[in-house]
Amino acid sequence: MELLPEVKEHRVPQYPVDNLFLNRWSPRAFSSQPVPDDVLNQIFEAARWAASSYNEQPWRFLVAKTPADLEKFNSFLVPANQAWAKDAPILIVTLGKKTFTHNGTDNSVYKHDVGAASAYMALAATQHGLHAHGMAGFDGEMVRATLGVPSDYDVIAMWALGYRGETSQLPEGYQGLEFPSDRRPLSEIVFEGGFREVPADDTQQQ
Repeated sequence: MELLPEVKEHRVPQYPVDNLFLNRWSPRAFSSQPVPDDVLNQIFEAARWAASSYNEQPWRFLVAKTPADLEKFNSFLVPANQAWAKDAPILIVTLGKKTFTHNGTDNSVYKHDVGAASAYMALAATQHGLHAHGMAGFDGEMVRATLGVPSDYDVIAMWALGYRGETSQLPEGYQGLEFPSDRRPLSEIVFEGGFREVPADDTQQQ
């Protein structure tokens, strides 16, 4: 996979890594081009194979792709996300089952496992030439009431998914943000033998 031009400009890995990981970023400008069902199914197939505690697979994906469903899902978002996510051809709500099916006890890592499946989904989208942008700005109780989410499931996040659009289509305040972000160096996130606080002066604001 070739490195995307905008990624090449903004991301330089410290060690060799497959370009798939670098090319995955979260644009806000989405094209209205429909996502073929077979491509969408392949993306969710990748998510299906994520690891989970006791193989519970606590993730559930609620998908909007018709005009009526997209309008409904977009209404869950805060206005700042509605402003750009309205153009995405696919909106997704991720849910997490809070208890284990085999014994009914609390699953303390269900959010971790939903996150793992979501990461697989986002990487698979990149692999197919699409992008996925995760969002925390939404009304979870509105999602629960409108979509009939049972009490044993937590509303985790929302995602916009589709082909990339033109930066110029974004509201003016977002256009300057439309580039792949960098990451903290390994020295700030990987500590051998125990935790180490990184001095504030050493922390790169990214």
